Amino acid sequence: MINSVADILLKLKEEEEKKVSEFSEKYESTLHTTIIGDMYEGIAKSLLEKTIFKGLDLKVASGQITNKDGDLSHEVDCMIVVGDGDPIPNTDKHIYHISDVIAVVEVKKNLYKDDLFDSYFKMAKLSRMFDPREMSKTEFELFRDAFRSTVGLDVPKHEDISKYDLEVQMIYHTLLVETLMPLRIVFGFYGYSSMNSLRQGFVKLLDEHISTKDNKIMGFSPSSFPNQIFTRNSSLVKANGMPYFSPLEETGFWEVYISSTHNPLLHFLELLWTKLSYKYGISSDFFGDDLMIEGFFKYIKAKPIKESDSIGWEFRYVELPKDLDTSPYFKEWEPYELTQHEFLLVDGLCNGESINTESAFFKDLLKKAGIDEDSFIKELNNKQLVFKNEENNLVLLTDECITGLKSGKYYAGENKDGKMLQWLIKKT
Repeated sequence: MINSVADILLKLKEEEEKKVSEFSEKYESTLHTTIIGDMYEGIAKSLLEKTIFKGLDLKVASGQITNKDGDLSHEVDCMIVVGDGDPIPNTDKHIYHISDVIAVVEVKKNLYKDDLFDSYFKMAKLSRMFDPREMSKTEFELFRDAFRSTVGLDVPKHEDISKYDLEVQMIYHTLLVETLMPLRIVFGFYGYSSMNSLRQGFVKLLDEHISTKDNKIMGFSPSSFPNQIFTRNSSLVKANGMPYFSPLEETGFWEVYISSTHNPLLHFLELLWTKLSYKYGISSDFFGDDLMIEGFFKYIKAKPIKESDSIGWEFRYVELPKDLDTSPYFKEWEPYELTQHEFLLVDGLCNGESINTESAFFKDLLKKAGIDEDSFIKELNNKQLVFKNEENNLVLLTDECITGLKSGKYYAGENKDGKMLQWLIKKT
């Protein structure tokens, strides 16, 4: 379903772009640039209105955003909001509290360096308006699932987070902000002609704002990055587990930004509908039952670093091979394959058994597998299935774990979205 909706939106976008282009050519010598900008904002608003669900008191609006301190954002081109906000007299614009904003969209007709920089700093300023608040139960589930997929642990108690490594601490705080903040989207109609040029444009932004010991530059952390920047058929997208994710590497680096040449509106729908599905407890059925998922290209890794009393982020840019085919591609979702001994443990956990690393069952399992405890648990943790808690109990990282045996091989995976069961049925 989601692919079909994205295709329809792209077709509508292209049709409206053609109308605006023809109208602009007709009045080329006299049409004010503000009017041209308004036409493209109108296209964006029309598309956004077709992405939100009925019956949730959602709407598309323009205006400004405020927080508990009374700070005001820049004027926002388009935002998806809850409720009516505070009307600005004698205009069609409104002021919304940041907790009532689902997504903020900065619209650019041409997205090149100057507009990219301008959009980034507007979004970064918005990130600094973050209002800590208590999460709803469904929002916490989004935070928890993102943390699990990234770190391979269950969410620690807030008061215990300082006991963990710096990487885990910073990812925890970053994902907390990501959960409670609106999506921040930079919507470019034209501009950078390829994914590679868009990638280079954003790296140039980072290169020109590198902090030194004598010159600390704020506003460049993973939480400040827009959730998506796109133009033409290219996107930069956050891999923060909402929904796209990248596990924390052993080196301490976290792949925070990935790139794509898929229809950008497909990624936008994935980002928006994921946020709405958790916020409102909506079934994931509307994503469809297709096991094909979008393919991405590695882009930017980040690692927190501490110098004296200051904590910042080190970024690394992943170059693409010059001969790499960057055409859009899909790959089939599939669960992790397990060894027989991994399967026995995970199957027991899936069936509600309690297994401690000091138990006779676990020690016997290690002996038969011919592997040490750390390596055994690490493998299952890398497969997003199991972690060891402080009491040495082995705990599932899934909500609805399903195990299966197909063609003589063992498998296990999360079935909360129905993919695991569907994959097993398809493979029958």
